[in-house]
Amino acid sequence: MKEKRLLILLIVVMALVAMLLIPLTGCAGEVSVTTASLSEATMCKSIDPETQQPIEKGDVYPTDAEAFYCSVKLSNAPADTVVSAQWIYVQGEEASLNNYLIEETSVTTDGTRYIGFSLTRGSESPAWPRGDYIVKLLVDGKEKITVPFKVQ
Repeated sequence: MKEKRLLILLIVVMALVAMLLIPLTGCAGEVSVTTASLSEATMCKSIDPETQQPIEKGDVYPTDAEAFYCSVKLSNAPADTVVSAQWIYVQGEEASLNNYLIEETSVTTDGTRYIGFSLTRGSESPAWPRGDYIVKLLVDGKEKITVPFKVQ
């Protein structure tokens, strides 16, 4: 009788261990975990064209700004890491555009380096709407950092 109980207990324990391990191993084709990280995200007036580091930090822009710039440090990125920037008008004088995705740009890279993103005003648009904006920075489709800025 003891042997039967021990065998049943062993089967239950093995089943529980198997259930715990299945989510960790995943299925073929699932997205892998990346070691890449973002830091030092900074809004700026310009970016060094060679290093992509911010030159003149600032998070308030005039309505007639030609472009907005964001620089971020990427660290420990494996090959083919995709870093994206989503430029969003959050709220302000144009209520009909609240939470409006203006543009998304991406770069595929690896290693440790600064990455610069910019959003340029189109020639058909005389001015940016006043209000609050954000840049969402993503690594392989997962949001990592949100950087706010204003247009006044």
